[in-house]
Amino acid sequence: MNNIYKFELSDSEVNKYEEWLNTLPKIENGKFGAAGGGYYFKFVPTGLGTIVIAGRVDVPEMEINLTDFENW
Repeated sequence: MNNIYKFELSDSEVNKYEEWLNTLPKIENGKFGAAGGGYYFKFVPTGLGTIVIAGRVDVPEMEINLTDFENW
């Protein structure tokens, strides 16, 4: 049983994400290690569409809902 689940962001969700990145506090180089990390996405499939949440581990209170409800 090798099910593969794939989640993609719409253009408007990508734009929201990039704008959100610019609002975050600046981080020092190497804070999250050589591979980066520190950022996360949560995808919540529903019967109507997929809810998309993004965040950064050091400022969890600044999570953003990127969901493009207009495309549901």
